[in-house]
Amino acid sequence: MIPVYNMETYIEECLDSIFSQTLKEIEVLCIDDGSTDRSYEILKKYREKYKNLIVFHQQNQGAGIARNKGIQCANGEYICFMDPDDYYAQEQALELLYRNAKENHAVICGGNIVGVLQNGKLERQGRWFSENKMISFKDYGNYFYYTTYIFRLELLRKNNILFPPYRRYQDPPFLLAAMIAAQEFYAINEVIYTYRIGYKEVKFSLPVVIDVLKGIRDCFTMAKENNLIKVYDEQLKNILSVHLAKIYPYAYENQKEIWNLIDEIHEISMEWVGEISDIFTNLETLKDYTKQIKDRRDDMIAQCHAAQEVVIYGAGKAGMYFFQNYGKECKCLSGFAVSKKEKEEFIEGYEVKEIDNYSRDALIIVAVGKRYTQEILNNLERMYFKNVCSIDYTELKMVENVL
Repeated sequence: MIPVYNMETYIEECLDSIFSQTLKEIEVLCIDDGSTDRSYEILKKYREKYKNLIVFHQQNQGAGIARNKGIQCANGEYICFMDPDDYYAQEQALELLYRNAKENHAVICGGNIVGVLQNGKLERQGRWFSENKMISFKDYGNYFYYTTYIFRLELLRKNNILFPPYRRYQDPPFLLAAMIAAQEFYAINEVIYTYRIGYKEVKFSLPVVIDVLKGIRDCFTMAKENNLIKVYDEQLKNILSVHLAKIYPYAYENQKEIWNLIDEIHEISMEWVGEISDIFTNLETLKDYTKQIKDRRDDMIAQCHAAQEVVIYGAGKAGMYFFQNYGKECKCLSGFAVSKKEKEEFIEGYEVKEIDNYSRDALIIVAVGKRYTQEILNNLERMYFKNVCSIDYTELKMVENVL
């Protein structure tokens, strides 16, 4: 099931990846959500070629409502969802999911996901399934990447599981509700799905940020009702700070609905686990926190100015963000570092080398996802690197965008 809105550039690659699947007995539902480009015409062209493609057209209402129409109209035993700018990572993707779901009597079955950067490089995303096995969701806790799963249609309909009508953050509440209903899912160690990273800039207007906070509140509510402590530890504990860059401009303006939703989330969290996000206690704590980020950013820039050698540790999205926005601040940038190098690689003319090949006196800028930062910092300390600087790139983006 694919919701489509103004995706004429990518929808053909998306559809080609579906119709080249080895699993042939599939029904493909495309909901054109009021596109103003050639998307609908492309869908009609494909419908003439593929009899198992069903195309609907509606006024623009958002991807969540479009997906709900797909749930309503679908006829298959299982249903899966795809975004129109993405594609399946292999031709056996759906067959692997379906076969493993059937063989293991699973109502949900999922695999791994990679992101593709604008330079064509692939990056692992999310929690990586390293073996095929049934997993209890209460011991797993990740409610993102719903497109990597197939769902028994009966599970969704019986439990009235739909996407909330939010413009953003409608898929995490959906996946969390589905996982709660299923209790467990079957995971396979296969790359199933590829999604594009960084090719478009999403504008987070006030109504959109309100929808994001509503989605977060819904996830808090469901997790609390089912006492999903792993979900809290893995996802919800720092979720407001993860979305800080989006929330900050409107919270700083003291927008009432923004703070009401933050207070509602805090109330749920306090009743459940007895803690809240200190950053968002009130407007003053938010201002103090952002000042600390700016101070850390300024200190990092000063170190880059003074260092005789600078190395960017991280060759992915975070590393590229640092290079594009702060590379010019480095008096002597040597290149990029990774923990383990799999092939010869250059980024913007700089060689990517294993970290062990760099001088212990170099200034190492750790630019990776927050999940891996502490592990890398510990490794750098064990390797006797003397000068290390780390600041989360999402915080850097917020500084650049709103301060």
